[in-house]
Amino acid sequence: KRYQHQRNEWSIHYNISPDQTLFAGDGGDPGQVAKATDGEWINLFRPDGDHFNAEHLVKMNHHTYKLEPNVHFSPDGKWVIFRANFEGKEQVYAVEIAKSAS
Repeated sequence: KRYQHQRNEWSIHYNISPDQTLFAGDGGDPGQVAKATDGEWINLFRPDGDHFNAEHLVKMNHHTYKLEPNVHFSPDGKWVIFRANFEGKEQVYAVEIAKSAS
């Protein structure tokens, strides 16, 4: 199935939750394919008909996209895990998905 979303919600990589109800995306900087002016976000997407409803989880404006964040869901679907370099070196981060989101 295909889902529409806004240019600033575009991601280079997407992943689907273990229960296949949510998607996560790792965004991209303005120099990448979508040319998104505010696309540097880790996003959580909820399908709604033919489009995604996006929730910004982490602002990635201090991250250098030469390192791909490669978002993944934890096996229990409660966390979005990604890598980033906004503190200088590559590290792994996790953000909890709000309980109201499930």
